[in-house]
Amino acid sequence: MLLDGGMGTELMARGLDTKLESPDLWNRTHPDDVQAVYRAYFAAGADAVQTNSFGANRFRLGRSPDVRALNLAAALLAREVRPPGKLVIGSIGPTGAIPPPEGRADLTELEDAFAEQAMALSEGGVDLLHIETMYHPKEARAALRGVRLGAPGLPVFVSMTCKLTPGGYATPYGFSPEAMLGVFLEEGVEGVGANCTLSPAAMLDLVRLLRARTSLPIFAKPTATPGPSEHVLPGAMATGALALLAAGASAIGGCCGTTPADIAVMRQALTAPPLQDLEF
Repeated sequence: MLLDGGMGTELMARGLDTKLESPDLWNRTHPDDVQAVYRAYFAAGADAVQTNSFGANRFRLGRSPDVRALNLAAALLAREVRPPGKLVIGSIGPTGAIPPPEGRADLTELEDAFAEQAMALSEGGVDLLHIETMYHPKEARAALRGVRLGAPGLPVFVSMTCKLTPGGYATPYGFSPEAMLGVFLEEGVEGVGANCTLSPAAMLDLVRLLRARTSLPIFAKPTATPGPSEHVLPGAMATGALALLAAGASAIGGCCGTTPADIAVMRQALTAPPLQDLEF
């Protein structure tokens, strides 16, 4: 399966200033621009798009009716332009609140926030939920338990984000992929994965690690902008996509900085007949 690319960076290219407003607010203020991004990814050959709802939770938006309205709009806008046979995936990102002992977030409040968001995305008609960019096992567990309460019956995928350190892969809070995966599997998810932070090449061994420990489907959404002055070119994203599939990924796409043009080149690479053994 070919997923989509970045949403926030595409909206920024259309004028979004993230210092002034959240990308999620554009579901109400700039719906045509949000739909234009969805359309562009479908036209590029994506089998699924993720809703513009990454930060649409009460911790990031505040306690207001906008939480339900923005998630509902994100899903409905995608469904309106979805071609037959394509999927709409509900995107759920971290709250920004850190559980103890590293922070002071209340786990019950986290569960409630995730349940609220999942309920609205389910009401909007998404086909599955993707809890992404998880970097703390306690928040990941709260997210998984919350979405099961808010959207019972919907398939749930969950992805971690890791950086590559001298000691191996670790989340921004220092948790190992094994610790994160352990929580995912304990909570009974339908799929796991990794997204953001890493380029396709840097994500390969992380996907191999996940594949060695689970037979579940694996999402892989590397970033096209792994550093402030770095940008992975479309050809390298496409080569990386093929390598990630060979490493064990079930669905590939891109995260921040990945454009519809990148997804189009990935689609071409996926449909072209193989010319030689892939080395990456």
